[in-house]
Amino acid sequence: MLISSTRMDGQPEFSPDGKKIAFCSDRSGNDEIWVCDSDGLNVVKLTSFKGPLVTTPRWSPDGEQIAFDSSAEGQFDIYIVSANGGRPRRLTTDPANDGNPSWSHDGRWIYFDSSRTGEAQAWKIPANGGAEIQVTKKGGFAPVESPDGKFLYYVKALFGTNVWKVPVEGGEETQVFESLSSYNNMAVVHEGIYFIPTQRASKGSSIQFFSFATGKIEPIATLEKTEGGGLAVSPDGRWMLYGQIDQQGSDLMLVENFR
Repeated sequence: MLISSTRMDGQPEFSPDGKKIAFCSDRSGNDEIWVCDSDGLNVVKLTSFKGPLVTTPRWSPDGEQIAFDSSAEGQFDIYIVSANGGRPRRLTTDPANDGNPSWSHDGRWIYFDSSRTGEAQAWKIPANGGAEIQVTKKGGFAPVESPDGKFLYYVKALFGTNVWKVPVEGGEETQVFESLSSYNNMAVVHEGIYFIPTQRASKGSSIQFFSFATGKIEPIATLEKTEGGGLAVSPDGRWMLYGQIDQQGSDLMLVENFR
């Protein structure tokens, strides 16, 4: 266990230099973005929305900024905040839901999914703001660009889904592999994709690896407990981060003078 509290901690992401970890947590009473050292120490809260949902922190390639999504304006939008803290900058303003941001390898673009056409599709927007460009035409959630900048990997459903890809410059959309447990349970690296498959495919919770070179899938690790959302690989390829549910509970609340 690296990062823990009595509340929800999840969706971890290594900084490009591997020295920091960004993650989501409601340990302060509300969902916020937090950052800590790679050993889990020196935890610092970056955002202070104090109520709206806040998810999916993603580091810029230079490690200076973190993109995330939040429902602060009612619908979900993409925001950017300095890795050192400060006031977040709202990037998207469409009344539809825009979520699950990720950076292009050169830091010029931020990919995201949006329901603005009536169904979820992958889009991209300049990191400094500007006109959005639709990337997928047949559905797309949680788009992630490959480290070489050639392909965009994404899913078409949030849970129990398959992984797809499309050339960044446009072209045919093709299925890569089946049985991803959740849209945020994959990490694209130079050699392939680490992912957590659906339990019916793996006969238990585990981390597996899809190789770009061979097209084969091999097991990497067995998870002792239920995964809690999120999977990340350190820049040097030596470590993986994933969310895990250690305990679950609830409180009974009393509302007096209810009408």
